[in-house]
Amino acid sequence: MAGWTDPRREPTPEAGEDLRRLALRQAGYFTTGQALRLGCTAEDIGGRLAEGSWLRIERDLFRLASFPRTDLEEYAKWCAWFEGAAVVSHQSAAELHGLGHLHPSFVHLSTTGSAPAPTRRLALHRRELRPEDTEQTGTFGITTPLCTALDLATGGIAQDLFDEVVSDGVAIGRIDPERLRAECDGRPEQVAERIEHALGSCQ
Repeated sequence: MAGWTDPRREPTPEAGEDLRRLALRQAGYFTTGQALRLGCTAEDIGGRLAEGSWLRIERDLFRLASFPRTDLEEYAKWCAWFEGAAVVSHQSAAELHGLGHLHPSFVHLSTTGSAPAPTRRLALHRRELRPEDTEQTGTFGITTPLCTALDLATGGIAQDLFDEVVSDGVAIGRIDPERLRAECDGRPEQVAERIEHALGSCQ
């Protein structure tokens, strides 16, 4: 019958609103899994894509077409793909914090998830982080400047580049030298030496 719509093809109002709220917290992005868990069906997803209100961005990743673009799309997109189990870290976190000039070739994420990277554009660091190691910036999480400096001290970037990261962090008041030294306890001696060298370059 012309004009008839099967009500089973439409998500419930509650499901649609829950998904919209979730997407707004993730820069407009959401995954297939999130949509299904919030009451949408495969038919709902196909219908939204067909009408243009949802956009397919990557495999199993969608975006509300009406959500405005931002300069941080790439970070928000991949954090959303991991459904809250990833934060921006290492070189990418330094770049976002304005520490040094590392110009990373990949988006570095720390994640507790075991899913493989969906693209070669990502550098994944599998690990658990303490609550005090991360902070929220807009629609995604990021390691703090202190945690970022420790990661880079361990990760093996050139010393002169690391010195610049630490100097910038100290200069803008985002890295406390004594807290950075204290965090060296229990870490390899080489990490402590690199940090001392970097702190010495601040003077």
